[in-house]
Amino acid sequence: MPAIAIITGLLIAPSLVALALNGDVGWAGRFGLALVFAFTGIGHFVKTDAMAEMLPESIPGRRALILASGIFELLLAMLLLAWPKSLLLGLTIIGFLIAIFPANVYAALRRIPFGGHSAGPVYLLVRAPVQLLLIVWTYWFVVRGGR
Repeated sequence: MPAIAIITGLLIAPSLVALALNGDVGWAGRFGLALVFAFTGIGHFVKTDAMAEMLPESIPGRRALILASGIFELLLAMLLLAWPKSLLLGLTIIGFLIAIFPANVYAALRRIPFGGHSAGPVYLLVRAPVQLLLIVWTYWFVVRGGR
């Protein structure tokens, strides 16, 4: 489950540095979220076939969907830096995070050998709190700041 540790570190580290240096914690929180989306977005191009396995076979164009969602995640990362305090952007990110979570449930139940899903349902004990953290983080640093 190294990807979960990387995601959590990318998310939190900039804020910890900002706190330690009396920097702009709000900007650092959004920057951390942008790092997470850049990391996961790139993953869609590096591990396309493995990620496609996370989707049910009944979904047409799984590979194309993975590539499209990778582009979308990279776009979100850029928008977080260019348009950081946006209610619309924050709500879009939260909706996206909710929409993609069922793929993690499916992959864990099917023990797909990618990103810790092979551990089975126990993986969700780690993945679900991280997904919730991303949602709360987005609300705190993007939605609240965008009002």
